[in-house]
Amino acid sequence: MDVVEGLSVLVGSSLVLWLALLGLAVLRKLRRDRRESRSVARRAHYAAVLAGGDAGVIADVFSAAGDTEARTDLAVSIDLLHDVLPAAKFEAIGRGMEASSATRKLIADLGARRAITRARAAFLLSRPGTAGGVEEIAPLLADPDPDVRLVACSGLGRAATPRAAEALIDGLAAGILPPERIIERLGAPWAVETIVSRLNESPALDASLARALGLSRDPRAAVPLTALLESDSIEVEISAARSLGRVGGQTCVPALLAALSSEVWAVRAQAAKSLGGLGAVVAVDALERCLSDQAWWVRANAARALRELGEPGIEALQRAVEHEDRYAADRAREQLALHAVIAEVAA
Repeated sequence: MDVVEGLSVLVGSSLVLWLALLGLAVLRKLRRDRRESRSVARRAHYAAVLAGGDAGVIADVFSAAGDTEARTDLAVSIDLLHDVLPAAKFEAIGRGMEASSATRKLIADLGARRAITRARAAFLLSRPGTAGGVEEIAPLLADPDPDVRLVACSGLGRAATPRAAEALIDGLAAGILPPERIIERLGAPWAVETIVSRLNESPALDASLARALGLSRDPRAAVPLTALLESDSIEVEISAARSLGRVGGQTCVPALLAALSSEVWAVRAQAAKSLGGLGAVVAVDALERCLSDQAWWVRANAARALRELGEPGIEALQRAVEHEDRYAADRAREQLALHAVIAEVAA
């Protein structure tokens, strides 16, 4: 075989290989398109059945969703309806799922060897966001796989029951996930009573629970958060002072004013920020004094709080422009300039 014949064979072989790869790519795309088409049709069907609210029909749908793709589409359909359907409809979805033969299979899958199987089962069991499944999902917060733990955390937050809150707080105390992952699930009104009942177990837990109470923005959290300002833990005091700006009313203003005298600059800084967020006009004089605090963050938060307090705060900032402390004057000018920009944009 001469060189020309060798090159011809090589080019021919390459062409055949290229055509084979092209054909394989086209075949895969066609299969993917068919799967996507089936998925879209399935999700539309599932959404219609779930929105109908007939628990018996819903149970049949869960039972018929036997393969992985069908169950994934069912879970996605439930998620899409989560912010649309009323609570009564979702209760019907939960009853339908519990009555289906799929529930037993899903509960069995929670103990599967493969992490993806456990996670998928927990995901679907928790989608209706009802009390059903909480006891089965809660142990997965201690699963060896971090992704399974995250799915369990999300599912318990979706259930929004006192038992789910207890499980999440236990997980927070055990340190099984980054604290913020659990705090963001607990930070809702449904968990407030359970959180308050678990305060004062340990400083680390109290600090995390204080942040969750702040995220809830529930006025019921104001009294326990005010009490946490007296904690022996600096981290707890900081978290409580920060959270009071989100949930507290005027009743917690005296405690925050007292916190402005804390020996810890971070507590003073958070107290100043919260007083501004609460619109506590009575704090103007105290915040004006904080403009010359030794800590930069206290000065900055006090100046911002004064701007947020409206005309009395603006007048205090205008006085501070002539302050003998140049750092106080700098923060005052900064916030007055920002106030002017905001007013111009609003106009």
